[in-house]
Amino acid sequence: MQRGWSCDELAKQLRRSVTDAGDGTPGVNGDVVRRWESGDRRPDPLYKKHLVLVFGKPAAELGLLTPEEMALRPSPELSANVDDPVDRRLVGELVKRVMLEMMGGGPQFGRELFLKGVFGMSLAPLAASGREIPDSIETLAEGRGNRLDPRMVEAYSAVTASHRQMYWDSSASDLLPSVVAHAGQGVRKLQAVSDVEVPGARHLAAAVAEEALIAAPLTFFDLADAVRAEQFFDTAENAAKASRDHALVAAVLAHRAFVPGFAQDKQGTQQYLDEAYAHVPRGAGPLLRSWLHCVGAEVPARTGQVQASLGHVRAAEDALVSDGSDPTWLDYFDSSRLDGFAGNALLLAGQHRAAADRLEAALSADTSDKQRGVLLFDLANAQASFDAESAAATAGRACDEAMATRYGMAAQRAVEVRDALSATRYVAELEERLNALEVPAISEA
Repeated sequence: MQRGWSCDELAKQLRRSVTDAGDGTPGVNGDVVRRWESGDRRPDPLYKKHLVLVFGKPAAELGLLTPEEMALRPSPELSANVDDPVDRRLVGELVKRVMLEMMGGGPQFGRELFLKGVFGMSLAPLAASGREIPDSIETLAEGRGNRLDPRMVEAYSAVTASHRQMYWDSSASDLLPSVVAHAGQGVRKLQAVSDVEVPGARHLAAAVAEEALIAAPLTFFDLADAVRAEQFFDTAENAAKASRDHALVAAVLAHRAFVPGFAQDKQGTQQYLDEAYAHVPRGAGPLLRSWLHCVGAEVPARTGQVQASLGHVRAAEDALVSDGSDPTWLDYFDSSRLDGFAGNALLLAGQHRAAADRLEAALSADTSDKQRGVLLFDLANAQASFDAESAAATAGRACDEAMATRYGMAAQRAVEVRDALSATRYVAELEERLNALEVPAISEA
């Protein structure tokens, strides 16, 4: 129901999943799904596995385990730190319920308790990191109303700005529950407003879009969960369009293009990018224009279109020195990020020494966040073709970074480095390091 699927559509999704995984010839159809739902039959292990994959949820949450299997589940580790500002036993449940509320399902327990829990969760990382709590923060805990208190809008935006600053040096497990809670707060407050012409509504809509645009990359890049990421992208896109901020709409659409881009869906990626580019004349500054070209270089680079990819990189370099101004929220891109994009494009184009030069330039400036692990793995991959010993050493540094940040995108890059070093004497040591990152072994890749 959450996805709007019929039984026949779910059966179609399952058949595709089974076929793509090479798990045999699927025989499921809509009638079989209806019998599962009614309890007349239970899915066999093959379809349990693919129901988990299709929905992106654990078997226990989907009701696929028998009482005996439930009893045998490993108990999740719970935090015993009484100073922890968030009770981690409640985090997962509260995140699910916030998402249910955002999708119109409503909370399953009292609204007052729900709002208090969400309010506290959204502020937890600020308190834990010693960041300043905004003035008039109490206005965020107030109930619904058709008028927006300007103090509430400013406080909401200030919390969003703090979350944005924390993105690059916080793990998804620490930050995502708070971001989801804060996004849910903003969605509910916007839903209570009659239209975007209410004073403060556009400002609030922009902040909600920014908050959802933190949740979506955390879910997609850090946790590799494209299904849930799309839900946050929906929220970000709708809120950005309600704000009528063309630069923000372009940023949301370009971020969203990464989802089909990493699946090598050129048509889907180009559709988002074309719509993003349409907003450029009405609000994009040099950084945003440059970043859009970098995103545009991703898919051609990954599908062998070398000249198209490098053409976007050159356009990004030109845009970076063009005229205009960019919004304060665009703090995720600068000349060093451009070097990182260019290095990856050159790497995928097979120009390894040029790629290494650009990646080293990016690393010389980009020293303190989780993107560093990605850059190091890319550099190791580039070095592997002409200096295996240096590549192994760089890969070791990348593993240290990835272990500290648990950034999903870094772990994916690690697979490419392992393949590049597979014929060298360094692969066994690297394999041992990658096991700690839970990167699949070569035989399982």
